[in-house]
Amino acid sequence: MPDFLRRIIDFATRHTQIDFHYLAKGGFWSSVDFVIGSVLSFVLLYVFANFLPQETFGTYKYVLSLVGFLSFVTLTGINSAVVQAAAKSASNGILPYAVRLQFKWNFLFTLAAGGLGGYYFLNGNQSLAYALWLMAAVYPFDILLNTYGPFLVGKKDFKRGTIYGSTTNIIHMSALIIAAFLSDKVFVLLAVYILFRILPNLYFYLRTVSVFRPEPLGRDEKQEIFSFARHLSFIHILSILAHHLDKIIIFNYAGPVNLAVYGIATAIPDRIRAYFKNIGGVMLPKISGKSIEEIKPVFYKRIWQGMLLGSVASLAYILAAPFIFKVFFPAYLESVPFSQVFSLSLVFIIPATYFANVVYSQKMMKVIYLSSMGGNAFRIALYLILGRLWGVWGVILANLLLYVFGTAYNLILWRMEMRRKK
Repeated sequence: MPDFLRRIIDFATRHTQIDFHYLAKGGFWSSVDFVIGSVLSFVLLYVFANFLPQETFGTYKYVLSLVGFLSFVTLTGINSAVVQAAAKSASNGILPYAVRLQFKWNFLFTLAAGGLGGYYFLNGNQSLAYALWLMAAVYPFDILLNTYGPFLVGKKDFKRGTIYGSTTNIIHMSALIIAAFLSDKVFVLLAVYILFRILPNLYFYLRTVSVFRPEPLGRDEKQEIFSFARHLSFIHILSILAHHLDKIIIFNYAGPVNLAVYGIATAIPDRIRAYFKNIGGVMLPKISGKSIEEIKPVFYKRIWQGMLLGSVASLAYILAAPFIFKVFFPAYLESVPFSQVFSLSLVFIIPATYFANVVYSQKMMKVIYLSSMGGNAFRIALYLILGRLWGVWGVILANLLLYVFGTAYNLILWRMEMRRKK
């Protein structure tokens, strides 16, 4: 590392009390992955927006939202449990155990998606039925094979994780871009989407296992991982439902074209939010090694630092959005005001990610339950009320209200927990 860059990192570490040396190591690889993923995502978004009918794009997003919505029946908390376990344990048997555990649970998704496909078939919508049956058959394999990523994060092997993840993204998105040029059929796009995720994930899962040579886990370790994953999965139920409900409401009350408009409007702000969350994921193993007494003195400082950085990102995007859409998405200029208002949520994403990392790393189960259940119940209620009343604007307003009140609610929970511990 050049001396001038090391001095900058030393200065930032001293004055912010953030370990930028660790963040530079993990964050560098995370940023490489983000840049590659962002470029590919942007190209894919450009192709979908300019070469697919809006109705096709909206229906494609609707099916993926249904799949995500139904994934609540799988063991969704396993990835966080794997990161936490891999960070604290020297054992490499965590990864194959987590995959076997998911394999036992994921058949529930097949039953749910297959049943919903049957409902659409009986109601005369064969295209949605076939799409859901396809995902029912193969999607469970995708979500269990990609567990190698959280395992590598927990082991702090950021370089390997970035190379594997970026290669998967390149293969997956390149295949989708080609498919969008060749076909505007939803079933074809979904088949390419899932097939070119499963194949590279399978390869890199096997590569990870061959590198780390897992040994059998002890009974107590298995029980701890399963117990934590089960708790998190239960907590995640409302979060998963809420995360996909906005698209489902827009599709059913405003139609596929409006869902396409909403999808384009939120795509870039969502990508920025994903980057902030990704950096938060890099910090989770670091925070997992700290005690609550080490975290308390800097907790509120991190919250305000996060809000400041999010405000800068939001303002920059609001100014840039009209030019981005005019050049790259001329068919979706109506999405600009939606996108600008939606980007205000960036102000709160870093504090929310930091708060989640702290309570997960310290296994504050009561706080995790109250934060997730309360926040997501509020989000679902807002979507159902505002989304049905005002369509796209209602859903965007619901998102902003959620972040504002959610941040305040989390800080109240933190104060209550610190008083209880005292």
